[in-house]
Amino acid sequence: MSKIDKRLEKWRNPNSKQEIPKDDLESVLNHFFPEMWHSSKTGSHNYQIKHPMFKKYPDIYSYEGVLTIPTKGGQKIKHYYIKSLLQAIDLITEVENG
Repeated sequence: MSKIDKRLEKWRNPNSKQEIPKDDLESVLNHFFPEMWHSSKTGSHNYQIKHPMFKKYPDIYSYEGVLTIPTKGGQKIKHYYIKSLLQAIDLITEVENG
């Protein structure tokens, strides 16, 4: 099992309320969303992930097809934002695998 798989398995634990370091988030974003995300270093320190598939679900990801994940203090991500990311990964994986 790869590091990414282990990380996702840990995040999927329903009892996990742990905040995630931004470096862990970035490694997962690089794996699943290469060239599709960026982070703002000013203001609220948000990560924005833009995927063409997200446009099909504007009630979840906005009309522009963007998932926004804010950070806490610019360093950590709260567990409920990670759950949203996991749903996005599942959606993309499901569609790609048919």
